[in-house]
Amino acid sequence: MSPAAPIVLVIDLGTTSLRCSVVDATGAVGDWRQSVVPESRDGDGLSWDGGALAAHVLKDVRALATNWPLAGIAIANQRTTALIWDAATGEPCGPVLSWSDGRTRDLDRSLRAQGIAMVPGLSVSKWRWLLDRADPDGTRAKAGELRVGTLESWLIWVLSGGAHHVSDHVNASHSGLFDLEALDWNHALARDLKLDPSLLPQLVSCTPEGITADAITGAPPILAVIGDQQASLYGQGCIAPGTAKITFGTSGVLNMVVGDTPFAKPSRAAFGNVALSTPEGVSFGTEAAVMSAGSAVEWLIRLGVLPEAAAIDRVVNPTVRGDALFVAALDGIGVPHWQPRARGSFFGLSGATGPGEMTRAVLDGIVAGTAEVIEQMEQATDQRLAKISIDGGLTRSDAFCAILAATIDRPLHRTPNAEATTRGAAMLAYRALGLPFTSIGETTPIAAPQGTIPADQIGWQDAVALTLEHTNNRKSRI
Repeated sequence: MSPAAPIVLVIDLGTTSLRCSVVDATGAVGDWRQSVVPESRDGDGLSWDGGALAAHVLKDVRALATNWPLAGIAIANQRTTALIWDAATGEPCGPVLSWSDGRTRDLDRSLRAQGIAMVPGLSVSKWRWLLDRADPDGTRAKAGELRVGTLESWLIWVLSGGAHHVSDHVNASHSGLFDLEALDWNHALARDLKLDPSLLPQLVSCTPEGITADAITGAPPILAVIGDQQASLYGQGCIAPGTAKITFGTSGVLNMVVGDTPFAKPSRAAFGNVALSTPEGVSFGTEAAVMSAGSAVEWLIRLGVLPEAAAIDRVVNPTVRGDALFVAALDGIGVPHWQPRARGSFFGLSGATGPGEMTRAVLDGIVAGTAEVIEQMEQATDQRLAKISIDGGLTRSDAFCAILAATIDRPLHRTPNAEATTRGAAMLAYRALGLPFTSIGETTPIAAPQGTIPADQIGWQDAVALTLEHTNNRKSRI
C-alpha cells in the first residue's frame, strides 16, 4: 500500500466489535485497529455505554489518522441499535440499545394493538422507550434539548464534534419511521408516537456531502455511511435486481436487490428497505434474517464446548450427523414466526453427546433457519434465487459451507473477502471521491463434498414448533 495514493478509513461497528481499517483502492488493508466495546448483557438483551463507545471510536480513528493521510472516512454499522443524547453536551441519556435488545417487547406489542406495524427490533420503539425514561413529560424534547439516532448518527455526531445530526437512507429505512416512497420520515407516525421533529436526524444519501470529522486531525471528510448488511451487499457486487447475498455474522442476514421501486409486498417474511442511496439514484431491497448465527457459535465458545471458531472444521465432519437438534433462538426467532421471547433449545441430547455433536447441531440449526428464510423470501418475491453470495466469519468454515450447500440446493458462491462489509463501505467512499476501485474478482462456487449430510430440516421444524409451544406456555405462567 502506497501512502501517496488516496486512502480511506473504514469504521465497521458490529454487534461484537469495532474494527477500523485503512483501505486503498485495491481493497488492501494497510493497517487496522480492533476493539471490543464493553457490553451489558442480561435477560432483556444487549446494550452499551454510549460514552465508552464514542471513546473507543475516537481512540482507534485518531491512532490510525496519525500514521496515514486520510482522503476520507466511511462508516458501516449494525442497524436499528438506538440511543438518545443531550444536544448541548453530547452526553447519552440512557443506554445504547442493541438491535436485539428485548426491552421494547411490550411497547411493540402495544403499538401493534393500535394498528401500527411494528416488528420487534426497530429503532423507533427504542427511541420511544428511552425517551419515556429520560424525558417522561416531553419537556426536553419540545425545548429541542435532545437528539435521537442510530449508530451512524451517533458516530457522525461524535466525529464532527456535534456539528452534524444525520442518518442515511439505508439506516433510516430500518427505523420503522421511514416512508420508502417519499424517502422521508413518516411524520404522521412520528406525531402519533409523540416524537418531536427536532429529535430526528436530517436524512442524507449514503455518500453525503459537506460533513467533516472535525474531531480528527486534518478533519477528513465523511465520504460514505451505510448499514452493515447493505455495505456487504454492495461489497459483494450485488447491484442488479434479483442479486442476493447472505452475511453470516452475529445473525444470518439475507438481502436481495429489488430495483428502483420499493418492494411491493412487505410482510412477516420479507422486510422492504433501501439497498443503496447515492446522488445518482436509489436502489431498493428486501431482507430477512436468522436472528442467531455467529452468536450461537460464540456462545459455544463462551461455554467451553468449542475452543475457538477456527476449531469448527476439526470437530465437525459434514458426512456425519447425530441425533442432536438445535434451535438457534438465542435472540428470539424472526422470519416468519417473529417470537422475540423464544430462546435457544437443544433436543436429542444423551450422555454420549460430545462437543462435535453439539457443534454440528448448532451449525445445522443455523443452516435450517437459513433455508427457511430463503424459501420465505422466494415466496414473498415470487422468484427463485438463482445465485446467492455468502460472506461473514462463519463462511471461513468449510464444514459449515458444505452443510449449507447440501441443505439449500441453490448455487452458492463464497466471496473472496470474508469482510465484504468493510469492502463495500470502502467502495462507496472511493465512489464519492470519483476514483475507481478494484472489482471484487471471481467468487468461489461452493459444492458440497460427496457424502455430505444436509441438516435435518423436518426434525428442525418440529423442534421449532416445540420451542414456540414452550415459549407460549411459559409466557402464560409468568
